[in-house]
Amino acid sequence: MGHRSLRYLCEHREVIRRLKARAKDRLRRAVATGGRTDNPEEVLAHVVIAGGTHKEWVSFSAGKWSRRLEAMVQAVEPEGVQWLTVVPVSSGYAVGEVCSDVDQKALDDAIARAVRHVSGRVDVVVRSEADGRKRFIEVVNHLRNDRDDSSSRSTLSEGRLAKALLAPADVEPDLVLVLGPPTQLPTSLVWEMAYSELVFLDIDWNDLSEEHLLMAVDDYRRRNRRFGGIDA
Repeated sequence: MGHRSLRYLCEHREVIRRLKARAKDRLRRAVATGGRTDNPEEVLAHVVIAGGTHKEWVSFSAGKWSRRLEAMVQAVEPEGVQWLTVVPVSSGYAVGEVCSDVDQKALDDAIARAVRHVSGRVDVVVRSEADGRKRFIEVVNHLRNDRDDSSSRSTLSEGRLAKALLAPADVEPDLVLVLGPPTQLPTSLVWEMAYSELVFLDIDWNDLSEEHLLMAVDDYRRRNRRFGGIDA
């Protein structure tokens, strides 16, 4: 290994060490204060990870799903995250190619088992829909046709729509981590990107690690959130 490579490796490990130490300190302070914080900028309640294609997800075994979700939770839990949502970046299928019902059922079963066995205080949501526009339309139609909701006959409000789209999560995403080049937005997300901070990591779904999540959170912590606005 050359001197440059060795120096990069040492610096990378030192960054990760500092991030983990800071995360542990936040966890201790959160436990001591009952999760309360006086600084709104310190709040990181909901993290969304858009990584991999639906086609790649189908080839992910149940064991890999369990290990992947467990590692994600271990990375974000010390930061006080309440909700972790995972979605594919896109479908990954060629024109005319579709996922079979058998493969979709196997994927749903593997995800359900993995979510049930995740340990920690983070609520995990995994959505396999790759078409965010289609999901948006389905949610709107469901709200309009909900006979049990007396307000469904009136004009839809932003609050009702947000609640339905984010469910079961009850807070808007603070951070959206997108795996892939920054020139392509995930097709699975429509509503969630409006006020979230976006962090792009040009890595493959199979390469995602706890260290990558820690670096994304560190990037988020160093930003001045604009909630959809622009710098003055």
